Amino acid sequence: MVIPQEIKGKNILLRADLDVPVKAGRVENNFRLEALLPTLRLCLEHAHRTCLIGHLGRPDGNDQAFTLTPVYEELKRLINQDILFITSGFSPGECWTGESPFALMENIRFDPREESMDREFGQVLAQGADVYVYEAFASYNPSTSLRIIPELLPTLTGQQFDLEVTKLGSLLKTPDHPTLLLASGAKSDKLEIIRRIAPKFDQVLLGGKFALPDHLTSDGLDLNESATSLFVKAISEAKTIVLNGPLGMFEDGVHSKATRAVFQALKDSKSYTVLGGGDTLAAIPALGFKYSDFGFVSTGGGAMLEFLATGTHPLLEILKKM
Repeated sequence: MVIPQEIKGKNILLRADLDVPVKAGRVENNFRLEALLPTLRLCLEHAHRTCLIGHLGRPDGNDQAFTLTPVYEELKRLINQDILFITSGFSPGECWTGESPFALMENIRFDPREESMDREFGQVLAQGADVYVYEAFASYNPSTSLRIIPELLPTLTGQQFDLEVTKLGSLLKTPDHPTLLLASGAKSDKLEIIRRIAPKFDQVLLGGKFALPDHLTSDGLDLNESATSLFVKAISEAKTIVLNGPLGMFEDGVHSKATRAVFQALKDSKSYTVLGGGDTLAAIPALGFKYSDFGFVSTGGGAMLEFLATGTHPLLEILKKM
């Protein structure tokens, strides 16, 4: 947990979840950046300097389609403060040069060493830093910033990371029954993890490509009315509800009926509701809802499901060994 006395007067390397949707050069949804703000402001108030690192998308080398420039502009707007944006590569110690107390480094996935767990790259990123703060719950796949840097620097978890662990952990330890899992998607690896989680819930209902054939509309792009009624009824009977993924192709404006109906039922429910997934984050405002309409909205998608399956996060396991 990051607290003022642990970072006061120090150089902080802050790993954040900057993988946000970008359209026409602008951040389209800033939920993950908003979630970063409490930890970022704590660092800016108490640390000597803060260097922010993170990734956007899956670039193949230095692909400017994945530049963090839109994130840089949005963060400047959110904190109303200038930011030194380092676009010149990953030179050791560059974050700590100049007068700016806050620097943002360009997409660390522009360097292939980020995803190859390269110790030399970890040393480059860590040089000049006193403390590493990990505020990227959604980033759980093996990488240099997850696996290597915690071995090189004293490492603390960010406030949103801790909140994720607390909220999702309570689902596993002390849920009110009956519990309900609503999940949707298209990829086989997601279906596999849902199968691992399913025994932990009293009822599981699936949408999207995972839905039962007779639950889908004739074009297969949304739940039909009878299935939607089934989902809404299940919500009314459950005490703890987890949703991961919109239930249809809401983006086209035509196949959003089931997702909208389920969101409304979740909003109206007095039960504890937890939502997550990148598409879910997009669907909530797109369909006229607010994040505050639900009990807890996770910044993670796959990371949320992985936590529910394993009861932990890779960073926590790494820190246990330190």
